[in-house]
Amino acid sequence: MNLVDNRPDATYCERHPSRETSLRCGKCERYICPRCAIQTPVGYRCAECAQIKRLPQYQVGGTLLLRSVAAGLGVSVIAWFLVSYAVFLRFFLSFLVGAAIGEVMTRLSRRRSNLILEAAAVLVVVGGLVVVEIVRFGGSALMGSGYQFTIVGLILPVIIASVVAVLKLR
Repeated sequence: MNLVDNRPDATYCERHPSRETSLRCGKCERYICPRCAIQTPVGYRCAECAQIKRLPQYQVGGTLLLRSVAAGLGVSVIAWFLVSYAVFLRFFLSFLVGAAIGEVMTRLSRRRSNLILEAAAVLVVVGGLVVVEIVRFGGSALMGSGYQFTIVGLILPVIIASVVAVLKLR
C-alpha cells in the first residue's frame, strides 16, 4: 500500500485560502488554519463559533462614557477652583482632586474599566485645570510666567491627580 496514493485532497482554510490545513472547527466542521483556531474548553473553534466577546466590566458604551466624562469635568473644574485658593497646597491637594474625579467617573460608568475611560480621566483632569487657570488667573501660569512655578504648580499636580484618577478607575 502506497501512502502517497491514499493521501486525501488538500484542504484550505476558509479565511486564508492560501493556507493548507487539516484542522476543522469542532462545532461547524469548517477547515481552519492554526492562526484562525481558537482554543476553547471543548476543542478548537473558528471565530464565529467561539463567539469571543469582551467581558461586561470592560464594555463602556457611549452613554456611560459621555455621562462620566461630563460629571468628571464638572467635578474637576469645581475641585481645581477650590484648590486655586490654596495655590501653595496644590501639590498636596491634587491627590484629593484625582480621587474625587476618579470616584465620580467610576460610579457613573457603573464601576467599569476601560482604557478609553482612563484616557478620558486624564483629559478631564487637565481640562479642569486649564479652565480654572484661564477663568481665574487669565492663563498667566499657562503662558509660562515662572518656570519653577509652572512645573511645581501645574505639571506635578496634574500628573499626581491623573495617576490617582486612573488608579481609582481600575
